[in-house]
Amino acid sequence: MTDPTLTDETARRIFDEHIVPIVFPDQPGGEPPGMTFVVGQPGTAVTRVASRLSDGHAAVLSAVELRMFHPRYLDLSRDGSPESGRILQDSASGWMRSALQHARTNKRSLLLDGTLSSTDAALAATSLFGTSGFTTSVAVVAVPRSESLLALASKYLLDTREGRASPFTTLADHDRLYLGTRALIEALETTPSVNRLTIIDRDGAALFDASRLDPGGFAGALAALDQARATPPSAARAMRWLSELRATTDYALSFRQVPAPLAEVLVQLHEIGRREVLPGLHLPEDSQARPNAEAALDRQLLAIRQASQVERRPEHRPGPSVSTPDVDRGISL
Repeated sequence: MTDPTLTDETARRIFDEHIVPIVFPDQPGGEPPGMTFVVGQPGTAVTRVASRLSDGHAAVLSAVELRMFHPRYLDLSRDGSPESGRILQDSASGWMRSALQHARTNKRSLLLDGTLSSTDAALAATSLFGTSGFTTSVAVVAVPRSESLLALASKYLLDTREGRASPFTTLADHDRLYLGTRALIEALETTPSVNRLTIIDRDGAALFDASRLDPGGFAGALAALDQARATPPSAARAMRWLSELRATTDYALSFRQVPAPLAEVLVQLHEIGRREVLPGLHLPEDSQARPNAEAALDRQLLAIRQASQVERRPEHRPGPSVSTPDVDRGISL
């Protein structure tokens, strides 16, 4: 097997001949360029939401999707080794830098997937484009913690089932970025480089939308985020959440051993289901559905712990939240 590491010349040729024609669509002359930084914790389908926000003229940039332009992407993704992951990540990082430079130089509007970005990186990117003549916006995807945790576990297992190796986001990294999204909104209140702030749900519906020049500025954005994350689901959505968790766990248990990072997420999800989802179903006191569901969750929780030897840890609660996973990517479908 030849070395899949790309030379600088090859990487540049791929960018010029393949990435630019596909990623950057035609943009009518005279239209002021805009840069929108779309953020949310892992599992919020930020790239899909960004595509919905695009007006057809803005490029949608995602480091994860840029990995697919590597000529050996299928082999490397199926290999799943740390070295293969590093090669794909290094290639995508280089192409992302080239894409950002291309957008600024050619005044091309873009929406940037900032899922894994820190607050400092988000502020630096918007400042850079703002000083280059772009209107700048931040769009925050507001999704409950339970929903994003289940979505990332389900997507990882679905990718595994279909032979696509994908990096797994640990519980600690997920929660760090969950809290980081809120910190970004707090920072934007005093950051002049961002012209507009929007809070949206994962379907693209605006929950908050304001210009910095509005009388109230960005006041109310944090409240909109917190409310969206804490809103309990309907009984039907809660049942779908439990069904998806059961299917996801059953598939994980079909492995010889459940990887510890995945098991940690699944343990957390079962504790959330026991603590928050079932009590919110408002089942009759004399119904057998509740004890049956509790027993099922307890059995799966025990099986996950036995399959991975994950010990009980102190529960981390960024916020009370229960919702349904992204059914478009669910392992149960």
